[in-house]
This record gives sequence, structure tokens and C-alpha cells, in this order.
Amino acid sequence: MSACLETDLRARVRQQGVVVWLDQAGHYNEFVDRLKVLHESGSLPYEIHAFRGSYLSLMLALDDVAAGTEKVPLVVHLPGFTEETVRSTPLFELYAAGVRYRKALDTLVTEAAAGRVRPDQIASF
Repeated sequence: MSACLETDLRARVRQQGVVVWLDQAGHYNEFVDRLKVLHESGSLPYEIHAFRGSYLSLMLALDDVAAGTEKVPLVVHLPGFTEETVRSTPLFELYAAGVRYRKALDTLVTEAAAGRVRPDQIASF
């Protein structure tokens, strides 16, 4: 599932530049943390940042990355946020400038399992 999700995310970043990932249920925190480690090691070609409780901390981390006029390949993970709740945060400007990304866990399971297991097995899982 991780490989499927990273491939999808990488394609979206390649197409759009700035991707703001709304993860209302917070299912993907550990996955995002692993992506950050991959980026730091040079294995991931785009920046990845995440909200972890402090708007100020995230905004300072993004200051050098998202400050220019060109769209830098970037993912910003916002666990616990929806299209509505992000509007009342200091991150709304970045959200509006980028493209929204969402991936429900059941959708990810279905996509990752497609072609590997029968549809009835996916549904029962």
C-alpha cells in the first residue's frame, strides 16, 4: 500500500507542484514521517512537511521552501483538517495556492489490491 500511495503522490506533485494533503482521520502520519526521512536521505525528489500541532513551526519550516514565485515540488500533510477547517487557519493561503490531495484508507486498500486479489476479497477485508 505504501508503494501505491507514494507513486500516486509523486505523480500528483510532478503534475501540480504544491500539494496540500488533507488527512481528516490522521491515518497517514507514520507514512508521511517515513517520506520525510526518504527526502532527507535524497531518495525522494520533493519536499515534504507536516503539521504536528504548531502552525508557527510548520510555517517557519515552509518559509524558505514556499516563499518564491515558482511552485517548488512540495507536499504539506495536514492531519485532522478538512476543506472547511483549513479555511480558518494560517495555512489557508498555502492550501489555496496548491492543489488538494485526499486519499481515504479504504480507497487506498482497493487501489493497492487491484489486480492482486479478487474484488470480493477486497470488500471483505
